[in-house]
Amino acid sequence: MTLRMSYPKMLLWMALSLAVAPLAMAQQYETHLSVDSVTVGDRFELTVVVGHDGVREAVFPHDLIPDSLQGAAFFTLGDFEILGVRGEGGRDWPGGGRIDSVIYEATTFALDTARVAGIPVGLAQNGDTLTALSPPAFLRIGSLVPDDAAEIQDLAELATFDRSWWPWILGLLALAGVLYGLWRWRQQQEEEVVENEPSEPAIPPYQEALERLSSLQKEDFADPGRIKPFYVELTDILRTYVGRRTHVPALESTTRELLDRLRSSSSGTVLPDDVMNEIDNVLTHSDLVKFADLRPILEQTREMVDQTRTVIEGTESAYREEELRRERERRAAIEAAQYAPAGARKDHPESETEEV
Repeated sequence: MTLRMSYPKMLLWMALSLAVAPLAMAQQYETHLSVDSVTVGDRFELTVVVGHDGVREAVFPHDLIPDSLQGAAFFTLGDFEILGVRGEGGRDWPGGGRIDSVIYEATTFALDTARVAGIPVGLAQNGDTLTALSPPAFLRIGSLVPDDAAEIQDLAELATFDRSWWPWILGLLALAGVLYGLWRWRQQQEEEVVENEPSEPAIPPYQEALERLSSLQKEDFADPGRIKPFYVELTDILRTYVGRRTHVPALESTTRELLDRLRSSSSGTVLPDDVMNEIDNVLTHSDLVKFADLRPILEQTREMVDQTRTVIEGTESAYREEELRRERERRAAIEAAQYAPAGARKDHPESETEEV
């Protein structure tokens, strides 16, 4: 892994650029990466530097994003996912002008190459903000397969057995058949006993999800060894509820596949956009903890339980409203058929059955 230009050298280069250019045209934008290449999920530093005349105030991307995304676990810049701010500051240059910079902690899940076409940086003065793009940045993504990995070998030849083994093989097959028959007979006896017992009603998905969340909230969030199991259980609760309520294969789908299936199914017209966005936020944040070793703070872990409960309650509310709407439409259709002329009732025999 080859390191890029160091941060002090970067500031020195920007200062020399400002000293040469006139102050009125001294805006200089630079993008720097701490590494040349990474593997999927590795963390690295992304530095954005702006040199200007010092009259305006620099506004970096994390200050430009909408207020609705300020509390999110991360935001994206091109193929880079920004996990947090490592440092931010600036200094006045003796020859005139100012240099401001920010260092982000970032990761990427792109393949082959990760890039960002340009990072927006604003210069604000008296409520007026001028926004420009810094130069693009590229990062090579290394393969997880070692270069010296052995190629797939051909299938080995089938082993040969002496003819004297056939009686033993046949005997073992016969014994296996007898044991299987006894096992099947035992299974049928147990199934008949279970069928005769009164079955307990299945717990509704909403009630099951809230009970599991209440149990999960009692976990010790301060124990670092329980963080990943906590997020595994949290996503299982949400996926199980969504799968049972929407009849979408949530447990077998990735986060992106699940969201695409929800939007393309009837759930896309039932669930509000804010609920869909909250599902995306909970599952994406949990994936970073489980697969990218993101270490959330204690308070953020507690908030994820409340956010998951909000998602489940919002989904349940939307589906109950949809069920009430369909029930009202069904009753209206029945009443319309009841008061229709006698000749029209022949086309709706179900209305006569309803009257009886």
